[in-house]
Amino acid sequence: MENIEPSNPKKRASTKYWRTVKGNLYARLQYQDDTGKWREKLKPITDKRTARTVVDEMRRELDAHGRTVFESEKLTFQELADHYSEHKLIAAEYSNGVKVAGRRSLIPVRSALNNLVEHFKTIPIRSIKPADIEHFKYARLMTPLANGKQRKVASVNRELELLRAMLNYAIRNEWIVKNPFLLTKGVISKAAETERDRVLSFEEERRLLDVCVGRRSHLRALLICALDTAMRRGEIFKMKWSDINLATNEIKIPQTNTKTEEARTVGITSRLRWELDRLWEASPKRAESTVFGISATVKTAFQSACTEANISDFRFHDCRHTATTRMISSGSPHTEVMKITGHSQIKTFLRYLNITTETANRVASRLDSFVSTYSSDSTTRSHHVN
Repeated sequence: MENIEPSNPKKRASTKYWRTVKGNLYARLQYQDDTGKWREKLKPITDKRTARTVVDEMRRELDAHGRTVFESEKLTFQELADHYSEHKLIAAEYSNGVKVAGRRSLIPVRSALNNLVEHFKTIPIRSIKPADIEHFKYARLMTPLANGKQRKVASVNRELELLRAMLNYAIRNEWIVKNPFLLTKGVISKAAETERDRVLSFEEERRLLDVCVGRRSHLRALLICALDTAMRRGEIFKMKWSDINLATNEIKIPQTNTKTEEARTVGITSRLRWELDRLWEASPKRAESTVFGISATVKTAFQSACTEANISDFRFHDCRHTATTRMISSGSPHTEVMKITGHSQIKTFLRYLNITTETANRVASRLDSFVSTYSSDSTTRSHHVN
């Protein structure tokens, strides 16, 4: 039997690559989401003749990066910040003494996040360009602190590092394809940061310890510990009696207290041993009690001590610089000192190694002896030849 084609068949409608919404022209792509529901993606155009090209570009992006990136075009920085804060800026969580999630210090990073949100708040993260990052850096550097002082490059660098981490987080979640920091070479410049090189002289140390009496007596042992171990302030404040082994003259710093999250061991000098013995005898003798019993800052007492001792431009953290410099100057190998101070990178370690007047003169004296010896040998050889 002959097949007869029905008359007036319904013709399939051709794909329409554009549409008008409230008088505005858009390229139009239809696609199915994860549930199989049809969705529509619109992108502004100025001419219907470009609609097909724009739709093809959207389809290639969809095929290459998936629906998540495709659908996150309007995700704002505020929304990214909220998500990042909820999932990444959480208190540190430990398992068997090892940090498995979160951060130990949240205050600085939350402050940096607030500054980023204030600048990028409603901007879609996919539209952040290298020029926007450079503008943020310039704006922050040109904005003085509340006290009128110039903002430090190091502070702005920390904010830029957080921004870079957040955009990398967006990539891992497939909200953006590429981090604009890849095209901003040098925007985070460590070399531009002002490095402190303040080292306490032995005469200044004597004056400082002399004023650590009476209401400031608690500072003496703290300072000696910092100057003889190169421990960080937080490590000193958190140190417990159970971390100290007076039989072997060692202090064990658990990884939960260190900045690098790696445990390390430091030795105890004779004067620090004397201070620890004194504190132990006056303590309740509980192994889990902190050695110095400090729950707040000592900033005010420390500053007043420096003022009375006529010592300027010296911070508590400079004790770490001083201790590191003294360890090297005493003849200890760099590798051993790095293990004591907890540095894993030589570049970072060298920032804490400062040249004192005594070190400079000692190096000059050795060079003088070397040059004199060489010059004498040359003169002697010259006489023999003649």
